[in-house]
Amino acid sequence: MKVIGIGLMLGALLLPAFSFGASPDDPLSGFEGFTPRKDTTRWSPVLTAGFDALLHSYPLATTDTTETIAEYMVSAGIEGRSPRKVNHRWRLRAEASAGSELYRQLFEGQYKYLDQKRITRLRLDGRFYGRQYRQTTEYSLSSNNVEGRIDLRAYPWAMSNSTLELRAWSSALDYKEPSTLEVDTRELGTGLFLRSRGLTEKLWSVGYRFSGRTYPDTTGIDRKVHRVEGDFDYHDDEGQGVRLFHKSGRRLIRDETLRPSAWAHYTDMNSLVTAGSGFVFLDLQSEIWKYDEETTTYFDSWRIQGVMGYRWGSSLGPTWRLGLTSERLDAGDSPETYTQFGLRSGIESYGSDISGSLQLEYGRRVYSQGDIELDSTGADDFLYDDLIYFYSDFNYWEIWLMANWSISRHFSLDVMANYEPENHTENTDDSSIGFGSVRLVWRP
Repeated sequence: MKVIGIGLMLGALLLPAFSFGASPDDPLSGFEGFTPRKDTTRWSPVLTAGFDALLHSYPLATTDTTETIAEYMVSAGIEGRSPRKVNHRWRLRAEASAGSELYRQLFEGQYKYLDQKRITRLRLDGRFYGRQYRQTTEYSLSSNNVEGRIDLRAYPWAMSNSTLELRAWSSALDYKEPSTLEVDTRELGTGLFLRSRGLTEKLWSVGYRFSGRTYPDTTGIDRKVHRVEGDFDYHDDEGQGVRLFHKSGRRLIRDETLRPSAWAHYTDMNSLVTAGSGFVFLDLQSEIWKYDEETTTYFDSWRIQGVMGYRWGSSLGPTWRLGLTSERLDAGDSPETYTQFGLRSGIESYGSDISGSLQLEYGRRVYSQGDIELDSTGADDFLYDDLIYFYSDFNYWEIWLMANWSISRHFSLDVMANYEPENHTENTDDSSIGFGSVRLVWRP
């Protein structure tokens, strides 16, 4: 049996839609970019209407399962900001929405204090979000919840090319009816960072952070995390350069019989080199987990993925990308070990009446399960600590679309869609997931 799924956005254009930003599902989007026409305090109302859909198909025992969630929603809110040429700057946004599946509330804000030299000395960010599900919702496993986060940053020392940043944050997540998959969470953290500042070709930062997370209903998995990190970014006037980010951390679990403590290392590297009329690009990501004690669920692993290719085009027109992708998860004797290769292409264009990006990738994943033989059905069976795992190789597609059409001075159409089907060697393992959103936006 083969299941095909895709998230499609239909019917949104039949609704009046008014929005001062991006999709309400991404409340932070557009918040930083809100710029008043004059350097005065300005408030702007926000009205939005739209339609979203999510479809997920996957195998369950001997039958295929397809879940579809579609929601119409309307929202109203207000956002504003202080003048830019003041020492005390602020931004606020409040929003509430009602949909066919759930209600949402959002409140977020930012405060900055700048000294007489226009150097930021204090910054406070806060975000609070609430969700209440309708009794008839398709989200059958979800509970009403509220979450919030406060982030405080202080800059007691600042030179012409560097600054010292002190950080502290607190966050919480509460469910009305906590469950195994939805647990209440509390977190407190502090950090110390040294960063570059000013206009320069070389941007860098180094820092340390410590955080403690607690789960009131499951205290055994409470954790403390120590982490060091660094970031370096260099680009010349022609656009070529490199960005390197790395973080290493130690995660300590309160009860290691429930979940072992571990070391984690993550590295991200992006580079551009001029070649002809375009650039050769190379993007690499590496993630390593080392547990104090391996289990069937938590095991040592090293995942590395990358893409290498060529990018060409003009900043005033479309830019094209074509490259080869690869990914490897080395998990020792675990049957989850795999190797993956693919071909990725994309186009992006900004600054015209129609702008956005489209990315397509096609590839194949092959599981490395040693000398394990295929059974008569072609499925890979692996016996691991008295459990049987089934993994079959598959071909895959990954399709991402984001687009904006400026219909007129006040109206634009925003579209976002994603589709990821998997075609397995064993047809009963086929699965897919898709999402789509359409917004008709009105701006004053």
